[in-house]
Order: sequence, then structure tokens, then C-alpha cells
Amino acid sequence: MTWIAPITDRTQADITNRTARGFLNAADLNRIEGNIVWLTNQLARFNYFADTPSTTTWHMVNVPVISDFVRIRNNINTLIAYTQMARPDIRASFHTIGDGAFTQLNFTTVNMLETNIYLLRQVIDRMSIIYRQASFESGQQLFLPQRRV
Repeated sequence: MTWIAPITDRTQADITNRTARGFLNAADLNRIEGNIVWLTNQLARFNYFADTPSTTTWHMVNVPVISDFVRIRNNINTLIAYTQMARPDIRASFHTIGDGAFTQLNFTTVNMLETNIYLLRQVIDRMSIIYRQASFESGQQLFLPQRRV
């Protein structure tokens, strides 16, 4: 999976004016779930193997139900828990989304889901930098191959 920038700035005007952002379609769901898969794969690089069952084959004929959004939210929460376990020193302001938010899904809830995905990307990117720096600061000896003549 490749990373696709989340859309985090939907507004009521998008719904009122019936813009593309005013609708949640298969491409949006594939982007959201594809990004979850991408984040899961990035965490696996640090030996954190999260169980995030995702569907990345949404089509126009598929109609998401509440349980799909609960699964997406739970996957995001799982990734948040893993990043906080891996790097408790890295803080991010994740949104808390309750089950009731999905009975009448609105643009604010979808923005919060995608904002959490965006913040997870930032945390995981920082983990990569910190892990790389820590390997040299930890006193680990590096042995370079010696040229023999």
C-alpha cells in the first residue's frame, strides 16, 4: 500500500454545496483503510505487529455500515496504543471517538478519523528518526570493514 494524504478539512459548506468532499465514497474508504495498512506496515518495521483487519477493496456498490466505521476506529486506536507503547515520550493530540459517533456519521467524525491517521504518520515518522539517532547515542560500537593489503 502507498500513503495517500488524508483529508482532514471537510466543512458543512462541502455538504451544502455538494462538493466532492461532501460525500464519503469508496475512494475515501480505500484511502482511509489503505493508510491504516500502510501505518501497520511501518510499525512492523520496529517489531510492533498490530492486528488491524482492513478492507481496501471498497467499490461504489458497497455500502459501509456502523460496524465498518467501528472497525476503522478500533484499528486506529490499536495503532495509537502501539505507538504510545513504543515511544511514550512522543505526544500527539489524538481525538477520542465514541461508538455513538457512528450512528449518524458526519463530516466532523470523518475529519477526526483522518486527523488521527495523519497524527499517527507523524509519530511513526518521528520514531524512525529517534530510533536511528538512539542507535548511535546508545554507545553501540560500529565496526567498519578493514581493508587488508
